[in-house]
Amino acid sequence: MEGMGRLRQACGQLPNPRLLIAPALVQEALTTSALEGTYGELSDVLEARLPQRVTASAEVREIRAYEAMANKAFDWMDDRPITLGVLSDLQGALAERSRKPPRDPGRVREHQVFIGPEGSTVYDSRFVPPPPGMQLRGGLQAWQDWVNAVHDLPIVVTCALAHYQFESLHPFGDGNGRIGRLVFILQLLRSGALPEPALTISPWLLKRRTEYQDTLLATSATGDWNPLVTFFSRAIQDQCDAHVEVAQTLLDWLAESRQALADHRWTGLIAKIVEDLIDWPVITARSIVEHYEVSAPSAHHAIDRLVEVGILEELTGRSYGRRFGAVRVMELVESL
Repeated sequence: MEGMGRLRQACGQLPNPRLLIAPALVQEALTTSALEGTYGELSDVLEARLPQRVTASAEVREIRAYEAMANKAFDWMDDRPITLGVLSDLQGALAERSRKPPRDPGRVREHQVFIGPEGSTVYDSRFVPPPPGMQLRGGLQAWQDWVNAVHDLPIVVTCALAHYQFESLHPFGDGNGRIGRLVFILQLLRSGALPEPALTISPWLLKRRTEYQDTLLATSATGDWNPLVTFFSRAIQDQCDAHVEVAQTLLDWLAESRQALADHRWTGLIAKIVEDLIDWPVITARSIVEHYEVSAPSAHHAIDRLVEVGILEELTGRSYGRRFGAVRVMELVESL
Protein backbone atom coordinates (compact mmCIF):
# COMPACT_ATOMS: atom_id res chain seq x y z
CA MET A 1 0.00 0.00 0.00
CA GLU A 2 1.36 3.39 -1.04
CA GLY A 3 0.41 5.11 2.22
CA MET A 4 2.21 2.50 4.31
CA GLY A 5 5.33 2.90 2.18
CA ARG A 6 5.30 6.66 2.66
CA LEU A 7 4.90 6.23 6.42
CA ARG A 8 7.81 3.76 6.58
CA GLN A 9 9.91 6.23 4.62
CA ALA A 10 8.91 9.08 6.97
CA CYS A 11 9.84 7.00 10.03
CA GLY A 12 13.21 6.22 8.46
CA GLN A 13 13.94 9.89 7.84
CA LEU A 14 13.05 11.09 11.32
CA PRO A 15 15.98 11.81 13.64
CA ASN A 16 13.93 10.25 16.41
CA PRO A 17 10.83 8.04 15.82
CA ARG A 18 9.19 9.47 18.95
CA LEU A 19 8.18 12.42 16.78
CA LEU A 20 5.39 10.15 15.61
CA ILE A 21 5.14 7.50 18.34
CA ALA A 22 4.26 9.79 21.25
CA PRO A 23 1.51 11.76 19.45
CA ALA A 24 0.11 8.57 17.91
CA LEU A 25 -0.20 6.73 21.22
CA VAL A 26 -1.94 9.46 23.18
CA GLN A 27 -4.45 10.11 20.38
CA GLU A 28 -5.08 6.38 19.91
CA ALA A 29 -5.66 6.03 23.67
CA LEU A 30 -8.19 8.87 23.63
CA THR A 31 -10.16 7.72 20.61
CA THR A 32 -10.12 3.96 21.11
CA SER A 33 -11.51 4.63 24.61
CA ALA A 34 -14.11 7.04 23.21
CA LEU A 35 -15.34 4.30 20.88
CA GLU A 36 -16.20 2.34 24.04
CA GLY A 37 -17.85 5.28 25.80
CA THR A 38 -14.90 6.52 27.88
CA TYR A 39 -14.20 10.16 27.10
CA GLY A 40 -11.37 12.44 28.13
CA GLU A 41 -9.78 15.72 27.09
CA LEU A 42 -6.31 15.70 25.57
CA SER A 43 -5.02 18.30 28.03
CA ASP A 44 -6.25 16.23 31.00
CA VAL A 45 -4.56 13.08 29.71
CA LEU A 46 -1.31 14.93 29.04
CA GLU A 47 -1.37 16.51 32.49
CA ALA A 48 -1.89 13.06 34.03
CA ARG A 49 1.37 11.97 32.35
CA LEU A 50 3.41 14.45 34.40
CA PRO A 51 6.03 12.77 36.61
CA GLN A 52 4.51 13.96 39.88
CA ARG A 53 1.18 12.84 41.29
CA VAL A 54 -1.75 14.50 39.52
CA THR A 55 -5.38 14.02 40.45
CA ALA A 56 -7.18 12.48 37.50
CA SER A 57 -10.74 11.43 36.80
CA ALA A 58 -11.73 7.78 36.52
CA GLU A 59 -12.05 8.26 32.76
CA VAL A 60 -8.53 9.67 32.43
CA ARG A 61 -7.11 6.86 34.58
CA GLU A 62 -8.73 4.32 32.26
CA ILE A 63 -7.34 6.08 29.18
CA ARG A 64 -3.89 6.15 30.77
CA ALA A 65 -4.24 2.43 31.47
CA TYR A 66 -4.61 1.87 27.74
CA GLU A 67 -1.40 3.83 27.11
CA ALA A 68 0.49 1.67 29.60
CA MET A 69 -0.99 -1.52 28.17
CA ALA A 70 -0.13 -0.54 24.60
CA ASN A 71 3.47 0.32 25.52
CA LYS A 72 3.82 -3.09 27.15
CA ALA A 73 2.45 -4.75 24.01
CA PHE A 74 4.83 -2.82 21.74
CA ASP A 75 7.80 -3.99 23.84
CA TRP A 76 6.62 -7.59 23.71
CA MET A 77 6.33 -7.60 19.92
CA ASP A 78 10.13 -7.67 19.60
CA ASP A 79 10.25 -11.32 20.60
CA ARG A 80 6.74 -12.60 21.30
CA PRO A 81 4.01 -13.69 18.87
CA ILE A 82 0.42 -12.50 19.18
CA THR A 83 -1.10 -15.17 21.39
CA LEU A 84 -4.18 -15.50 23.52
CA GLY A 85 -1.92 -15.55 26.59
CA VAL A 86 -0.37 -12.22 25.62
CA LEU A 87 -3.77 -10.66 24.99
CA SER A 88 -5.15 -12.04 28.27
CA ASP A 89 -2.28 -10.40 30.16
CA LEU A 90 -2.95 -7.12 28.36
CA GLN A 91 -6.67 -7.32 29.10
CA GLY A 92 -5.90 -7.94 32.76
CA ALA A 93 -3.69 -4.85 32.89
CA LEU A 94 -6.44 -2.79 31.25
CA ALA A 95 -9.07 -4.15 33.63
CA GLU A 96 -7.11 -3.03 36.70
CA ARG A 97 -8.15 0.60 36.13
CA SER A 98 -11.51 -0.05 34.50
CA ARG A 99 -14.44 1.97 35.85
CA LYS A 100 -16.51 -1.22 35.54
CA PRO A 101 -14.16 -4.14 36.26
CA PRO A 102 -15.10 -7.27 34.29
CA ARG A 103 -16.09 -10.48 36.03
CA ASP A 104 -13.06 -12.44 34.84
CA PRO A 105 -10.11 -10.09 34.24
CA GLY A 106 -7.01 -11.45 32.56
CA ARG A 107 -8.61 -14.58 31.14
CA VAL A 108 -11.06 -15.76 28.51
CA ARG A 109 -14.59 -15.05 29.61
CA GLU A 110 -16.61 -17.76 31.31
CA HIS A 111 -19.96 -16.06 30.82
CA GLN A 112 -22.14 -15.08 27.88
CA VAL A 113 -21.85 -11.56 26.49
CA PHE A 114 -23.81 -9.70 23.85
CA ILE A 115 -23.34 -6.48 21.92
CA GLY A 116 -25.97 -3.76 21.96
CA PRO A 117 -26.96 -0.41 23.49
CA GLU A 118 -26.34 -0.01 27.20
CA GLY A 119 -29.25 -1.44 29.14
CA SER A 120 -30.34 -3.78 26.34
CA THR A 121 -30.92 -7.48 26.86
CA VAL A 122 -29.76 -10.47 24.85
CA TYR A 123 -33.14 -10.49 23.08
CA ASP A 124 -32.73 -7.01 21.58
CA SER A 125 -28.93 -7.04 21.18
CA ARG A 126 -27.23 -6.39 17.85
CA PHE A 127 -24.88 -9.35 17.95
CA VAL A 128 -24.39 -12.38 20.20
CA PRO A 129 -20.85 -13.85 20.24
CA PRO A 130 -20.24 -17.55 20.87
CA PRO A 131 -21.02 -18.86 24.36
CA PRO A 132 -18.15 -19.69 26.72
CA GLY A 133 -16.68 -23.15 26.53
CA MET A 134 -15.26 -25.38 23.83
CA GLN A 135 -16.74 -23.47 20.88
CA LEU A 136 -15.23 -20.18 21.99
CA ARG A 137 -11.84 -21.65 22.85
CA GLY A 138 -11.72 -23.60 19.60
CA GLY A 139 -12.45 -20.43 17.65
CA LEU A 140 -9.77 -18.53 19.56
CA GLN A 141 -7.17 -21.23 18.91
CA ALA A 142 -7.98 -21.13 15.19
CA TRP A 143 -7.75 -17.32 15.28
CA GLN A 144 -4.36 -17.43 17.02
CA ASP A 145 -2.99 -19.96 14.53
CA TRP A 146 -4.20 -17.89 11.59
CA VAL A 147 -2.85 -14.58 12.92
CA ASN A 148 0.63 -16.04 13.36
CA ALA A 149 0.69 -17.93 10.06
CA VAL A 150 2.34 -16.66 6.87
CA HIS A 151 -0.18 -15.57 4.23
CA ASP A 152 0.06 -14.47 0.62
CA LEU A 153 -2.55 -11.78 1.26
CA PRO A 154 -1.67 -8.08 1.59
CA ILE A 155 -1.07 -7.18 5.25
CA VAL A 156 -4.03 -4.78 5.43
CA VAL A 157 -6.31 -7.60 4.30
CA THR A 158 -5.01 -10.00 6.96
CA CYS A 159 -5.38 -7.29 9.62
CA ALA A 160 -8.96 -6.56 8.57
CA LEU A 161 -9.95 -10.24 8.57
CA ALA A 162 -8.29 -10.85 11.93
CA HIS A 163 -10.01 -7.82 13.44
CA TYR A 164 -13.43 -9.02 12.33
CA GLN A 165 -12.84 -12.53 13.67
CA PHE A 166 -11.56 -11.23 17.01
CA GLU A 167 -14.53 -8.93 17.51
CA SER A 168 -16.93 -11.71 16.47
CA LEU A 169 -15.46 -14.07 19.07
CA HIS A 170 -15.36 -11.33 21.75
CA PRO A 171 -13.08 -13.39 24.01
CA PHE A 172 -13.08 -11.15 27.09
CA GLY A 173 -15.67 -9.77 29.44
CA ASP A 174 -14.52 -6.23 28.65
CA GLY A 175 -11.94 -4.43 26.51
CA ASN A 176 -12.48 -6.41 23.29
CA GLY A 177 -12.80 -3.34 21.09
CA ARG A 178 -9.69 -1.65 22.44
CA ILE A 179 -7.60 -4.81 22.36
CA GLY A 180 -8.89 -5.75 18.91
CA ARG A 181 -7.87 -2.38 17.49
CA LEU A 182 -4.49 -2.66 19.22
CA VAL A 183 -3.98 -6.09 17.61
CA PHE A 184 -4.40 -4.39 14.22
CA ILE A 185 -1.29 -2.28 14.96
CA LEU A 186 0.55 -5.24 16.51
CA GLN A 187 0.06 -7.25 13.31
CA LEU A 188 1.56 -4.42 11.28
CA LEU A 189 4.56 -4.36 13.62
CA ARG A 190 5.06 -8.13 13.68
CA SER A 191 4.89 -8.32 9.87
CA GLY A 192 7.47 -5.55 9.44
CA ALA A 193 5.00 -3.45 7.47
CA LEU A 194 5.31 -0.79 10.18
CA PRO A 195 8.76 -0.19 11.73
CA GLU A 196 7.44 1.73 14.72
CA PRO A 197 4.04 2.01 16.46
CA ALA A 198 3.58 5.36 14.74
CA LEU A 199 0.06 4.86 13.39
CA THR A 200 -3.46 5.31 14.74
CA ILE A 201 -6.68 3.86 13.37
CA SER A 202 -9.17 4.70 16.13
CA PRO A 203 -9.40 8.47 15.35
CA TRP A 204 -10.56 7.57 11.83
CA LEU A 205 -12.95 4.92 13.11
CA LEU A 206 -14.40 7.26 15.75
CA LYS A 207 -15.43 9.72 13.03
CA ARG A 208 -17.17 6.83 11.27
CA ARG A 209 -18.41 4.93 14.30
CA THR A 210 -21.75 3.90 12.79
CA GLU A 211 -20.18 2.80 9.49
CA TYR A 212 -17.53 0.85 11.43
CA GLN A 213 -20.13 -1.01 13.49
CA ASP A 214 -22.42 -1.57 10.52
CA THR A 215 -19.59 -2.93 8.37
CA LEU A 216 -18.62 -5.49 11.02
CA LEU A 217 -22.25 -6.57 11.41
CA ALA A 218 -22.83 -6.75 7.65
CA THR A 219 -19.87 -9.09 7.29
CA SER A 220 -21.59 -11.52 9.66
CA ALA A 221 -24.96 -11.08 7.96
CA THR A 222 -23.80 -11.48 4.35
CA GLY A 223 -20.46 -13.31 4.44
CA ASP A 224 -19.11 -10.71 2.01
CA TRP A 225 -15.63 -9.62 3.13
CA ASN A 226 -15.04 -7.03 0.42
CA PRO A 227 -16.73 -4.04 2.13
CA LEU A 228 -14.78 -4.76 5.33
CA VAL A 229 -11.44 -4.92 3.52
CA THR A 230 -12.25 -1.77 1.54
CA PHE A 231 -13.26 0.06 4.72
CA PHE A 232 -10.02 -0.73 6.56
CA SER A 233 -7.92 -0.04 3.46
CA ARG A 234 -9.39 3.47 3.41
CA ALA A 235 -8.64 3.82 7.11
CA ILE A 236 -4.98 2.84 6.77
CA GLN A 237 -4.41 4.95 3.65
CA ASP A 238 -5.96 8.07 5.19
CA GLN A 239 -4.18 7.65 8.52
CA CYS A 240 -0.80 6.98 6.93
CA ASP A 241 -1.18 10.19 4.93
CA ALA A 242 -2.20 12.11 8.06
CA HIS A 243 0.78 10.83 10.05
CA VAL A 244 3.27 11.67 7.32
CA GLU A 245 1.90 15.21 7.21
CA VAL A 246 2.02 15.56 11.00
CA ALA A 247 5.59 14.23 11.10
CA GLN A 248 6.74 16.91 8.66
CA THR A 249 4.86 19.64 10.53
CA LEU A 250 6.42 18.52 13.83
CA LEU A 251 9.86 18.65 12.24
CA ASP A 252 9.13 22.18 11.00
CA TRP A 253 7.92 23.21 14.46
CA LEU A 254 11.04 21.77 16.09
CA ALA A 255 13.30 23.57 13.60
CA GLU A 256 11.50 26.88 14.19
CA SER A 257 11.72 26.41 17.96
CA ARG A 258 15.44 25.65 17.78
CA GLN A 259 15.95 28.75 15.66
CA ALA A 260 14.09 30.89 18.20
CA LEU A 261 16.45 29.63 20.89
CA ALA A 262 19.49 30.21 18.68
CA ASP A 263 18.37 33.80 17.99
CA HIS A 264 18.39 34.44 21.74
CA ARG A 265 21.50 32.31 22.35
CA TRP A 266 19.60 30.14 24.80
CA THR A 267 21.12 26.73 25.44
CA GLY A 268 21.32 24.21 28.27
CA LEU A 269 18.11 23.47 30.14
CA ILE A 270 15.87 25.49 27.80
CA ALA A 271 17.13 23.57 24.78
CA LYS A 272 16.61 20.22 26.53
CA ILE A 273 13.01 21.11 27.38
CA VAL A 274 12.23 22.04 23.78
CA GLU A 275 13.61 18.72 22.51
CA ASP A 276 11.36 16.84 24.93
CA LEU A 277 8.13 18.74 24.26
CA ILE A 278 7.08 16.20 21.63
CA ASP A 279 6.91 13.60 24.41
CA TRP A 280 5.76 15.95 27.17
CA PRO A 281 3.83 18.87 25.62
CA VAL A 282 2.31 19.77 29.00
CA ILE A 283 4.75 20.65 31.80
CA THR A 284 4.99 22.38 35.16
CA ALA A 285 7.90 23.95 37.00
CA ARG A 286 7.83 21.04 39.41
CA SER A 287 8.01 18.48 36.61
CA ILE A 288 11.06 20.26 35.20
CA VAL A 289 12.73 20.24 38.63
CA GLU A 290 12.15 16.52 39.02
CA HIS A 291 12.89 15.43 35.45
CA TYR A 292 16.03 17.51 34.84
CA GLU A 293 17.20 17.70 38.48
CA VAL A 294 17.49 21.48 38.52
CA SER A 295 16.46 24.16 41.00
CA ALA A 296 12.99 25.71 41.07
CA PRO A 297 14.32 29.16 40.01
CA SER A 298 16.02 27.54 37.00
CA ALA A 299 12.78 25.79 36.04
CA HIS A 300 10.73 28.99 36.31
CA HIS A 301 13.34 30.91 34.34
CA ALA A 302 13.26 28.37 31.51
CA ILE A 303 9.47 28.41 31.36
CA ASP A 304 9.39 32.22 31.30
CA ARG A 305 11.80 32.29 28.36
CA LEU A 306 9.79 29.71 26.40
CA VAL A 307 6.57 31.61 27.03
CA GLU A 308 8.30 34.79 25.89
CA VAL A 309 8.99 33.34 22.42
CA GLY A 310 5.63 31.58 22.13
CA ILE A 311 6.83 27.99 22.37
CA LEU A 312 4.85 27.49 25.59
CA GLU A 313 1.53 28.94 26.68
CA GLU A 314 0.04 29.05 30.18
CA LEU A 315 -2.98 26.74 30.33
CA THR A 316 -4.59 27.29 33.74
CA GLY A 317 -5.18 31.04 33.89
CA ARG A 318 -4.07 31.29 37.51
CA SER A 319 -0.96 32.41 39.40
CA TYR A 320 -0.28 29.17 41.30
CA GLY A 321 -0.08 25.52 40.30
CA ARG A 322 0.30 26.67 36.74
CA ARG A 323 0.64 24.28 33.81
CA PHE A 324 2.17 25.17 30.48
CA GLY A 325 1.71 23.57 27.11
CA ALA A 326 3.26 23.46 23.69
CA VAL A 327 -0.10 24.28 22.16
CA ARG A 328 1.03 23.75 18.57
CA VAL A 329 2.16 20.21 19.40
CA MET A 330 -1.15 19.54 21.16
CA GLU A 331 -3.08 20.79 18.10
CA LEU A 332 -1.11 18.43 15.87
CA VAL A 333 -1.84 15.49 18.16
CA GLU A 334 -5.55 16.24 17.97
CA SER A 335 -5.38 16.45 14.17
CA LEU A 336 -4.38 12.81 13.76
